[in-house]
Amino acid sequence: MNLKDSFSTQIAKKILGNKDQATSFLLTLQAKKMFTLPFKTISRGVNKGKKRLDLSTNELWEKIVTNWDYDLGKDIIRNIFKSTKKYKSGKNSHQTMQILLTEWQERKLGTIAWPFSQGNFDGFVQRVNSESITGGEKDDKVKKAAVQYRRIKEINTVRNDFIETLIFEKNLNILPTLNHRRAVDFFIDGVPFDQKVAKSPTNEFKRDFGDAWKQHAIESPATVAEYLYKYQDEGRFGADSRLLVVYLDEDVPIDTIEETIQKTDLENPLEITFEYDHKTQGKQNYKVKCFVILLHN
Repeated sequence: MNLKDSFSTQIAKKILGNKDQATSFLLTLQAKKMFTLPFKTISRGVNKGKKRLDLSTNELWEKIVTNWDYDLGKDIIRNIFKSTKKYKSGKNSHQTMQILLTEWQERKLGTIAWPFSQGNFDGFVQRVNSESITGGEKDDKVKKAAVQYRRIKEINTVRNDFIETLIFEKNLNILPTLNHRRAVDFFIDGVPFDQKVAKSPTNEFKRDFGDAWKQHAIESPATVAEYLYKYQDEGRFGADSRLLVVYLDEDVPIDTIEETIQKTDLENPLEITFEYDHKTQGKQNYKVKCFVILLHN
């Protein structure tokens, strides 16, 4: 699928997300292309005398598809994205991150690291309950861990918004989806890409390359991508085009993230071939295109 060659109602909904954003897009496109749209004048209420678009929801999406223009559409959608909360959060990330890190230190939360693995709060509590400390000490330990967990999630949200904003601004030919769903975050040069964030290049990668795994990852982003596709969870398997953001170190400063993305080629994707061993289908070979951003200190 390439937006330069084809466009459908399904793709339009995937990009624009809702009726309000679709209406804003269509009106802006109409002003640039000068095609005809039906309007009606409001006859009563506080908006009496004003004109509004006279289209049903289905007709609205059909008009967008009929009048789609890739270059104009890309520029309009990029401008709409700049008004979103996510983009504004990304632009304010340096200031927000400094506040969050200062608050972390003020609350004496220790090293910024996950207190327990995602989805394993119950196991963490069981381990705390088995310790030879008082009930009050156990309560304090669980409270602190809960606060750490919430705050790390908040820090990661700010960092991810920052990364998405940097990616958006790095390549003017990136068209972002305004409502992230159905596994598409960006269209790059018209081609859909799903952004995936990985905490590491996989345990299998570290096992196979031993103590030199980090250096090997830096020298061979394509191999990192191959491992992430090859060892992905069966239940979330996909052979789609992806923009992979991979952490080689856990706590990468925001300035380092910015510098790394500025140096990353986001115009020429890698072509990755990988074999996946499905539980029911057996081994299958796939070829995909992807970008890889390696974050490390």
